[in-house]
Amino acid sequence: MADNNGVKFLKYYSQKLKSFFLSKDILSFLLFLVLSSAFWFVHALGKERETHITVPIRYTGMPLNIAVTNSPPTEISLNIKDQGIRLLDYANNQLPPLTIDVNKVFARKGVFLITSDQLNSTIRGYLKPTTTVLDVRPDSIYIRYEKLCTKTLPINLSSRIGLAHQYMLSDKIVLEPNKVTVFGPKKTLDSLKYISTEFLEPKNLNDTAYFQAKLKPIKHVHFSVKKTKVSVFVEAFTERKVQISIVTLNCPDNLAIRTFPAFVNATYTVGLSRFNILSPSDIQVYLDYNELKLSKQTKQALKIKNNTSHISNIRIIPQEVEFILEQK
Repeated sequence: MADNNGVKFLKYYSQKLKSFFLSKDILSFLLFLVLSSAFWFVHALGKERETHITVPIRYTGMPLNIAVTNSPPTEISLNIKDQGIRLLDYANNQLPPLTIDVNKVFARKGVFLITSDQLNSTIRGYLKPTTTVLDVRPDSIYIRYEKLCTKTLPINLSSRIGLAHQYMLSDKIVLEPNKVTVFGPKKTLDSLKYISTEFLEPKNLNDTAYFQAKLKPIKHVHFSVKKTKVSVFVEAFTERKVQISIVTLNCPDNLAIRTFPAFVNATYTVGLSRFNILSPSDIQVYLDYNELKLSKQTKQALKIKNNTSHISNIRIIPQEVEFILEQK
């Protein structure tokens, strides 16, 4: 019974409140209140007012061979005056940085000053034409700097290239650019022999691929470029078998070296595009006279020299041969 009485009580007073707020007098009062507030707000926006804003600074045009040694301001505080409606644009939006170009101000050695006149000129171009600047803090910008040494260094790729099964590198990996101009203190640059990239680890490559590798940052050193293009040439491979004659190196003109047999059967891995391409100088199977003359054996192990990058995994049969030295 008590619950039913409570529900009836709430329904009764809710009906009373509804009737009160929907009455003509109350609706008229609320309407005039809203209209008067709107007129007051519009009138207030039309008046000139003062406000304070903070503007971030972005420095552009800084030469790479310049290092700033102090901490110039990253923002400025402005007291400004304008109509209220225009000030809303400064208050409601995230202000973009004020860009200060310093490319042409490194005239004196070690320091330069952006004067209040130069700063105010830049600020006037940043603000609306109707806005008046009352105060600027700081009113000038002082920058201390030093000139850096320069050196050109090769770029060293730091990587682990993962190839898919039955695929190989068909050519050398190419970096573009493969050199970089670096700017920094002389002592630091003297210790550098090359600039490494950040570690690159592509996996399961089964076709030629291209990557962007960032240069690994070095404290107090600037780079003329921040990354290099990496070209990795990949193709499927197969095996090829050929006969290769045995050659001798460093043999005196009055001697001849005869081997038994005079050639070997070689098997090697090669990309499909170069399967039928083999120059006589690509693979050398040889004996070195300087080693033979010290040996007391009649057999000698053969050596292999691979003179090309597109051939790999060379195996030969036989791996050693008998030999004799003959006078010419």
